[in-house]
Amino acid sequence: MLLLVVGFAALVGVQLYRTSAFSADVGDCLHVPEFSQNPDEQPSKVDCAEDDATVKVAVKVDGANGICPEGDYDEITLSGGDTLCLMINARQGDCFADVTSSTAGYKRVACTDPAAEIEFLKISASADSPEEVCSGTEATFPVVYSQPPTVMCAREANVA
Repeated sequence: MLLLVVGFAALVGVQLYRTSAFSADVGDCLHVPEFSQNPDEQPSKVDCAEDDATVKVAVKVDGANGICPEGDYDEITLSGGDTLCLMINARQGDCFADVTSSTAGYKRVACTDPAAEIEFLKISASADSPEEVCSGTEATFPVVYSQPPTVMCAREANVA
């Protein structure tokens, strides 16, 4: 019986690790309920197609004092000192709430939702200048990442 309990506990532990941010690699998506040190609101790894997969690991910097490359990255520093450089996991036409909060995790919402703050009009995996990529759209600002090279043309949501 003890062997069965120990085996079950090991299985649960492995599953928890696999879904935690500690096991995240470049390209993995995360649900971040809160950008803080609150132990009850830890990020979890989720399938990138899920609605709560609001950020993607763009770069993982090993070691203490990791610095993300140039860009509009959010950062999470793991307890071991590694830094996850996160880009918003948006698709063209997506709207998000809580992007102006200093601690709340982003939420993908309907663009008609009064809480929507930002709408992504065009997403380009390109190293071209943001002005060039966003030309011809109604974007009022770009969200730019250097690794992987990405330009997201955006505007405030609920703009008539």
